[in-house]
Amino acid sequence: MNLTGKELAAAIHTRLKETTSKPTIVFELEEGSAGILQCKIGGAFFVPEGMEVPKNTETGEALYLLAQINFEELPPMEDIPQKGLLQIFIDGKDDLYGCDLDNKVNQKGWCIRFIENLPSAEEMKPEQIQETEWTEETSLPLERQTVYRLTGRREDQPVSINDYRFDKLLAKYCSDLLPEGVEGFFDLDDEDAEACEEMYELFEEYDCQIGGYPTFTQTDPREFMNDEEDAPDILLFQLDTAEDIMWGDSGVGNFFIKREDLIKKDFSKVWYNWDCC
Repeated sequence: MNLTGKELAAAIHTRLKETTSKPTIVFELEEGSAGILQCKIGGAFFVPEGMEVPKNTETGEALYLLAQINFEELPPMEDIPQKGLLQIFIDGKDDLYGCDLDNKVNQKGWCIRFIENLPSAEEMKPEQIQETEWTEETSLPLERQTVYRLTGRREDQPVSINDYRFDKLLAKYCSDLLPEGVEGFFDLDDEDAEACEEMYELFEEYDCQIGGYPTFTQTDPREFMNDEEDAPDILLFQLDTAEDIMWGDSGVGNFFIKREDLIKKDFSKVWYNWDCC
């Protein structure tokens, strides 16, 4: 085919949407109050009886709630739990928000809690509702008063341009569409800048989601793994810079999990990654 510019971009998008789309739960963020057990960003959180507020295991500093997902509130999606509360906590006294760039599963300065059986409002005790106190040293991707209620909807998302598999899938499914000698997205940029610019518009990325494909401001860290089978393949949660949420300099935070671990509800080996411009 001798397609160029917007026609080429549209043809590639259609082909990859047909062949690579994954189920995705996309969240709308509504600023304001949210219930203690609802899907949300920031705010107070539930601490089960017999447990404490999560802490940095080295410094002893209490961690802050970044986000929580109540799976009963979500539209059905394969492999994710049908019930339970997933809480994601990060460090507010560390420049990297607790992320260990050399060991992304190290939950020293951040942690995930999964609470499968939740109490009713009548059963919850006041001391089980906690909120980590902000101080002058607190530094987070969230502003002090940030609370967003999250409402999810189901969509199907084709591979994102900066997913580490994009070039492989482009070559696999679109070889008949590509100009001669083009093997990847940046090769195409040299040949047809208009097509690349249009593709950035067509391959939609979401600020906040579960499943589907991630976005990054730099590079997908899974690209550098020696064995692709070791790479966590499920986007457990993503939160991009939006409104009064800011990861460094307009960055994005991602949490990844292997499918088999998600099915087992084992969140001990989740990858935590964030990057910025």
